Formats: sequence, C-alpha cells, structure tokens
Amino acid sequence: MSTARPRPRRLINGVLEDVDAAELKLGPEFELKQISNDGIETPLIALNLSEARLLMLAAMRQRAREMRMQQAGAGNFDEKMEQDDIEDDEVPLSSNPVVRKTQEYLETFARFKDEQTVSDVEHLLKGPENANLHPFEIAQLGSLSCAEAEEAKTLIPSLVDKKSDDELQTLLDNLHRYDPM
Repeated sequence: MSTARPRPRRLINGVLEDVDAAELKLGPEFELKQISNDGIETPLIALNLSEARLLMLAAMRQRAREMRMQQAGAGNFDEKMEQDDIEDDEVPLSSNPVVRKTQEYLETFARFKDEQTVSDVEHLLKGPENANLHPFEIAQLGSLSCAEAEEAKTLIPSLVDKKSDDELQTLLDNLHRYDPM
C-alpha cells in the first residue's frame, strides 16, 4: 500500500493537468510568457495583494470621477478634472457583491497600504539578487508576512532550491522594515 499523497490535478481545457506549487507547475495562467488573443507575447505579471489593492482603488476612483462628471453634465472639463482628487476613504464600496467582497478582502489582507511603500517593496523583491525568482514567488513574498526563512519555504516550497536560509532571512528582514507599525 502506497502512502504517497496523490498529486493535485486541475481540469484545464478538458485535460487533467498536474499542479504542484513546489515545482511551480501552476497551470497556463502562470507561464513566464503569456500569449494574448492577438498573438502578442508579454511577460507574466503576478500581483501581490497590496498591488492588487492599489489597482482596484485606482479603478474605483476612475469610476467615481466618471460618475461625478456624468452627474455634473456639460461644463468646463478642466474645472471638473481639478476637483477630481478622490481620497481612499472617499472611494465607495461597489454595489456588485463580488467586487465589494474583493475590496473588503484586499483592504483587510493587503500588507502594505501606501503607494510609495508598495513601490519600494516591488523594487526590493524585483532586485537583481532576486532575478531567479518566479513572479508567483515574488507576489507571495510580498503578500505573506513570513518572519522566518523556514516559514517562507514551507508556504512557498519552490524557494527551497533558490535561496539559502540566510539570503531568504535577509530578504524577509528587509521586507519587515516596510511593515506598518
């Protein structure tokens, strides 16, 4: 009798595919090169929760601006654009329950809240010393608040062969410098 755990599988386009985060077998959504419907190849972008939160806030601000402009009707476009600074606390929760739940989730679990910190963390994680990391690993390191290298390697098993414990601990310590107090 075998005691090995069965490998997780996903049904993708009618085909069962093995998935294994330890080997970065995450499915076609996480291939390093993405091919768009029009055949253009672009690099994979994987967002951490803080980046996703900022993008969602920007999209919701834009929608709020557009609604204000529609409600104001015809008038001086430049004046409307000057009055268009919308703070994070002014961004309304969506009436769409899925979008609203996503907003609430990101507000709760996004590790870094302000744009400058998110940018600094992105530069740290995408620095030359981390060039061997997959975008998925970078996104996970930016989202999870791991204190110890062992914890990070447990939660992101593909890091085991990419970073020594000392290298990973240094990276985690540097990330924690950006954590809000």
